[in-house]
Amino acid sequence: MNATNYDVDRRPVTLWSEGSRLAAELLRPVGAFGLRPAILLCHGWGGLKEHLAERYAAPFARAGYVCLVFDYRGWGGSDGRMIPVKNTPMLTEAGERDVRVHVVREVVDPLDQIADIRAALAYLLSEDGVDQGRVGLWGSSYGGGHVVFTAGTDARVKTVVAQIGGYGHPREAWYTDLARRRMADKARAVLNPPIPQGVDTAAGLKGTPDVARQCGHSPLEAAARIRVPTLFIDAENEEYGEPALQGGAAYDIVRRHAKAERHTFPCTHYEVYDKFYEPSLKLAVDWFAEHL
Repeated sequence: MNATNYDVDRRPVTLWSEGSRLAAELLRPVGAFGLRPAILLCHGWGGLKEHLAERYAAPFARAGYVCLVFDYRGWGGSDGRMIPVKNTPMLTEAGERDVRVHVVREVVDPLDQIADIRAALAYLLSEDGVDQGRVGLWGSSYGGGHVVFTAGTDARVKTVVAQIGGYGHPREAWYTDLARRRMADKARAVLNPPIPQGVDTAAGLKGTPDVARQCGHSPLEAAARIRVPTLFIDAENEEYGEPALQGGAAYDIVRRHAKAERHTFPCTHYEVYDKFYEPSLKLAVDWFAEHL
């Protein structure tokens, strides 16, 4: 497919994920007839759909793919998570109720985000004109780990591009101890609301990591179940973890059971988005052209 062959139609849409409304955008190649292959794009830690729509989804759509980008719950234009205010009576009856809630936003919870990806995938697969047998995932940074996890647990995914991802390598003991304390804090509502906001921080990153939910999440375990072609794009000077324990480890696992390639660039994490944007994008476009 020619990367500049089609004009692109962009349409805002709303999809639902476990009761939360997610802001999304659908990009379609104008004048591309018949069933089309599709790509779901998943951003990283605190990224928003606008960045992916312009820089990545639009080039993929020009190449002939139907693309979907979205904001995770609690980020960008999507609903925040609603937590009943303390001392609110238990919601023991079904139906409509008026209740005071605390809206939680900008929490990095991988399990919620994976659920959002599954909802977005279901939306994309049910879109008119999409070939359900030719749908791929593209994810970057924290989303790189998410697409590997999803591909290892959902047979509908036919190919994957994971860029500068985080894959949940074994945690140090102090981190596991912290996660267990946070589990107890949440269960006993020591935190108010019982979802961390500003409690634990990650240097240089926006939002609050939900350590209790992150600790048991391991894309590396799911990588062993991937059976579809997978491309890893990594930064040799990655500052968010040793590359050999991240993309390198995931690649070594996937290639035992499926076609896999790994390309690295002599740069830091964020330089993949600018200094090495063009060559990394070309790798992804070529990969999808071959495997979708």
